[in-house]
Amino acid sequence: MTLVETIANWAKSLRFEDIPVDVVELLRVQRLSVMASVAGSINDDAAKRILNAVRAWSRPGNAPLFCRFQSNESFPMVSVEDALYAASAQSIALDFDDYVCFGHTGHSSVLVPILLSCETGTDGQEQMVNQAIANEIGARLGGACLFGPLNGQLWSFIHAGATAAIAGRMLGLDEKQLANSVAISLTEAPRPTAPGFMAPDTKLITAAEPILAGLRAARLGAMNVTGPLDVLEHPHGFFEAFSYAPLTSMFDSLGKSWATRTMSVKKYPGCAYIDTTIDALLELTESGLRANSVDSVIVRAGIMTCGMNAMSSGYSSNPTPVTVNFSIPLNVAAVLISGELTPNQVNAKWLLENSDEIASLSRKITLQHDFGCTKKTADAFVRLLPIGGILNEVEKKDLLAAIKKIRSDHSSFKLSFGEISGLIATIPEIFQMSLDRLKKLNLESASGENELMGDFATKDFKMKFPAIVEVKLKNGEILHAKADVPKGGAGNFSVSPAAVAREKFDTWAHVAFGNKGASAISNAIENDSDIVVSLLNSM
Repeated sequence: MTLVETIANWAKSLRFEDIPVDVVELLRVQRLSVMASVAGSINDDAAKRILNAVRAWSRPGNAPLFCRFQSNESFPMVSVEDALYAASAQSIALDFDDYVCFGHTGHSSVLVPILLSCETGTDGQEQMVNQAIANEIGARLGGACLFGPLNGQLWSFIHAGATAAIAGRMLGLDEKQLANSVAISLTEAPRPTAPGFMAPDTKLITAAEPILAGLRAARLGAMNVTGPLDVLEHPHGFFEAFSYAPLTSMFDSLGKSWATRTMSVKKYPGCAYIDTTIDALLELTESGLRANSVDSVIVRAGIMTCGMNAMSSGYSSNPTPVTVNFSIPLNVAAVLISGELTPNQVNAKWLLENSDEIASLSRKITLQHDFGCTKKTADAFVRLLPIGGILNEVEKKDLLAAIKKIRSDHSSFKLSFGEISGLIATIPEIFQMSLDRLKKLNLESASGENELMGDFATKDFKMKFPAIVEVKLKNGEILHAKADVPKGGAGNFSVSPAAVAREKFDTWAHVAFGNKGASAISNAIENDSDIVVSLLNSM
């Protein structure tokens, strides 16, 4: 049996009763978060432009566009494809989404079941089963390509594969048809480019295009169109384009561990790597810190944050709701000016009105790599990616070659030789710490210690992207704050993903859906009901 067939058979067989109770609760949290992110984009100019385009080309149907083009009109009803394209653009518009360990799965995992149910009549509980399937497949596709040319939201191919699997299930395909649908979706999987993601409106269609490709693949599968079932194993298949050292054993844990448990919900609109910087800075602004008292700011963060900021530096000279998402100086400046970071600040009009002050403050803000922050992130992720498990699958020389290629791909930010040597030297120590914790907790036998994305790791995962903020005031005083796990991040027990999702929803849902609509959606999520039916019945 090929890997695609294994994935399809698992997707076809999963039942609601098979999903652990805590994972089901996170599925509800994710539904809340995605609907909140759609609502949060209501005043975004780029989202409006895409919605206008979709309305112009749309065909009549039974799925709603989540917008009102006139204040007194109801949601336009269009085809499922058109509704999905628009909603996924809205959910990604401000980077106000949620994410699991290896992918931003929510754009497809939540929206496809909700909107395709307008055609299939799939009930709320079955929609959530499909949501879980998409999360698990998407996270593993992203993780399998960890050592590759793309990362994060640019792993957009996860939406094609995951959508093909769940759309095929919702359309009633058998195992063979479902496997062919997944194979078709990965045959010409999308490969986005950084310039199209970091600055222009095209960032908003990063998930929309692959979602439609996945849905088309399922419709082709329903007509018995075949695809290459060995697309994931073939030496000239999917991984040749998307991974320098594929980790296919990520899929060995399907149904045994749950990537959904690593879910984090963003409290702020922007890349996940800015969150702890903003958490720390807001601690200081809550104590009265304001822009006019600041002499300089130093942010110390890990390799992921520094890499993101370096990648964005060529695009952030003209702050827009897209470019600001990836820049530490721009986000720090926005918080110092307003005392918050919400869709109100990640807004073209606000950014233009405050452009001079943002530019002035940005010049006072420095980002530095901190080895200790990188080490904490490595310690968190090595639990999901134990070194022994990686080396069981990838030869050491191939792994080193993959890392070298990634460094070359991201030449805008490179660690020094000393930093790389120091990090490599600590990997055995970090790995041993993880094993010691595992044995102490007695969560799994020694035979499972090297499993990629193992059950013990997903249950105890903390999404660590640490940041340390140091603010020097004009009077010479120096203020410090730091954060490790972002508010809303997996493993943050003080401000959980559920708490942040609820806050986002309560703040923004009524703006887009009205008070009755927001209440209907909330009740539908709480009761595992059909969101679209509940929303339309409230209008």
